[in-house]
Formats: sequence, structure tokens, C-alpha cells
Amino acid sequence: MDSVDRPAPRATSRRLARAAAQPLGLWVGSRISVVVFVLAASWVIGVDRAGLAHHPGQWMLQRFAYWDSLHFLRIADLGYFPAHLPCCDQAFFPGYPLLIAVTAPLTGGSLAAALLVSLVAGIVAAAMLWRLVAATRGPRTATVAVLFLAVAPYGVFLTAAYSESTFLALVLSAWWMATRRRWWWAGALAGAASGVRVNGIFLALALAVMYAGQLRAEGRWRPRWDAAALLIPFVVTAGFFGFLFATTGSLDEWHRAEIAGWRRQSAWPWQGFSTAWRAIHSTTSPDLLISRWADLLVVVAGILLVGILVAVRRWPEVAYVGLSVAVLLFSNMFTSAPRYALTWFPGYILVAELATRPGWGWLKVAVPALCLPLVFVLALAFSAHHWVS
Repeated sequence: MDSVDRPAPRATSRRLARAAAQPLGLWVGSRISVVVFVLAASWVIGVDRAGLAHHPGQWMLQRFAYWDSLHFLRIADLGYFPAHLPCCDQAFFPGYPLLIAVTAPLTGGSLAAALLVSLVAGIVAAAMLWRLVAATRGPRTATVAVLFLAVAPYGVFLTAAYSESTFLALVLSAWWMATRRRWWWAGALAGAASGVRVNGIFLALALAVMYAGQLRAEGRWRPRWDAAALLIPFVVTAGFFGFLFATTGSLDEWHRAEIAGWRRQSAWPWQGFSTAWRAIHSTTSPDLLISRWADLLVVVAGILLVGILVAVRRWPEVAYVGLSVAVLLFSNMFTSAPRYALTWFPGYILVAELATRPGWGWLKVAVPALCLPLVFVLALAFSAHHWVS
């Protein structure tokens, strides 16, 4: 290779970096806009005036922490099973609380650390989504995919003290490494995702489908040694369940915590739909009514998404989203479905592909116009500690 050819990879990297600057700026700008709006609107309507008067800094942080945030923060500060504290922290995996605990000395407190981890993870997730889409479908489609992620109506959970942004960043990073055939990296990142949420196992199974597809494309059926990397997520999950068993003596402690804390257990799909429909008609609270309708509609949308992925033969994506939707379908309730759907990244890619086709460019305006009001309203509702998802 002569000297003229050598700089090409560096030049390509620079071009990609310049192309990625716009969508990443869009993502960061969207997070800043949500934070500024929530703080300003909460101040205007007088959310927690006593807290604002006495501890303004803490008041600002608490606009983005409630509900499940309290479990994550307690685990980070006290670990699992602290004395004289209620159930059911053991329903939450340790990955996100561990990151909070590690970061807390840098921020001076767990809540600030939790929000910093979510902020950084959100940037990583946006960057990896862009890179993943740009590699196969071009920078323009990748930018639109990041735009749609930025205007996801329940995107407040990608900024708040929740584990969604951390999980999504790890999922997309593992997926990218798998597409590049760097399987040990993919397995390690999927293992980290399994330490954040049990859905990391679904990621591992989807990556196994991708691995099999790559072997088939190479005309071989005998796995290489790097296939062992796909066992890492199962080892991580087994390690957490083993810790629960060693601590409590119960093999199903995680499941028992789900039932005790949220009455969530397995059921047939028609039972879940029936429960969701009854909940809608028995609800008088506006915030709960909106949330329960959203739960039901997102489950239906998830089924449609899986059907589309099957139609276009994207089998790894079918496995990842299909298993995630199946967990909701085979549950006695559809609670928090919109929040879980934030991590169904193939949906953003499909809509972005459609929006960049001839005659469909109007979606790039229509989707943000429809979603942005919901982004701000739902973020403010969460800030005021109303039930959102």
C-alpha cells in the first residue's frame, strides 16, 4: 500500500465524526430542553415549594427522581436487604445501582450520581444508535433515528434516575460489536446489560440468532470459540440469582419480590388484556387513565412491531423485541410498557427508514410535532410525582 492510501481510514473516521456531531448535538439539546422546561414549569406551578425554599439544589435534582428511583438509590447507598426497610429492592438488578455507588464520590451524593450516569448513558445510546444505523443505512437515516429517539414521548425516563438509558446504551453497544464480529466485546457488553435488567438475557438470545446468521453467511455451522462469549449474560444473571438464594434461601426470590411489590406474575395474554381493559374503565384519576391507555396501546404496538420485523426478516431484532413484548403479554398486567418500549431500538430504525424514503419525508416533521408536546407534558407530570409509567 502506498503512502497516499494510508490516511483513508483516518479521513473516513473524521468524516463520520463530523456527520455524527449534528445528531449528538440534537440529542444533547433535547435533554437540556427537557431539563430546563421541567425546572421552569415546576417553579411556575409551585411543585414542592417547601423543598425549593430550603434546598433549591436538591429540589432541582428531585424533579427527576421518584418511584423506582428510590429503589435504585437505596441499593446504591445501603445494598440489598438493609435492616428495617420494606420490600422489594431485590426485584432490581445491581448494575445501575453499582454505577451510582461508584460515581457518587465524584458528585457528592447518590442522586446527582444517578442523574449523571443516565445523562452519560443517554449520550452513549444516541451515539451508538447513530453509528449502528449509519453503517448500513447511511448518516441521513441515522440522524432521523436519533431524532425519533429524542422525541420519544416517555423519554423523561432516559434522563431521570432510572436504568433505561444505561440498559439501552449497553444493548446498542453490544449490538454494534456483534455486527462487527467482535464477539468477546459483544458478550461482555451484553453481560453488563444483564447486570442492569433481566432483559439482558433477551439481548443474549438475539445475539445468538445473529451469530448463527453470520455462520450461515460464511457457509459454516461449527461455532468458533468466541461463541462462548454469549454465555456471559447467563453467568451474570445466574450470579445475581445465586446471591439472592445465598442471602434468603429462596430460589425464586426475585419473582417473589415482583409479586410482593407489584403483584406482577405470569398469566395468559387474554388475562393481561382483560385486566388492562378493566383498569381503564375503573380509573377516575386522569394520570392513571392516561398511563393505563398507554400501557395497552404500547403492547399492541409492540405486537405490530414484531410482525413487521418478521415480514422484513430481521431475525435478531425479532428475537430481541419479540421476547421483550412476550414478557408483557404473558403478564397479569401491562404496567410500565411505554418505559420498557424505550429500549426497543429496532422500532426507531424502522420508522427512520420509512421517513427517508421518497414520499415519506413528512414523517420527519409529523412525528416530532405529535410527540414533543407529550414529551414535555409527561416530563412535567413525572416531576410533580404523578403516575406516568
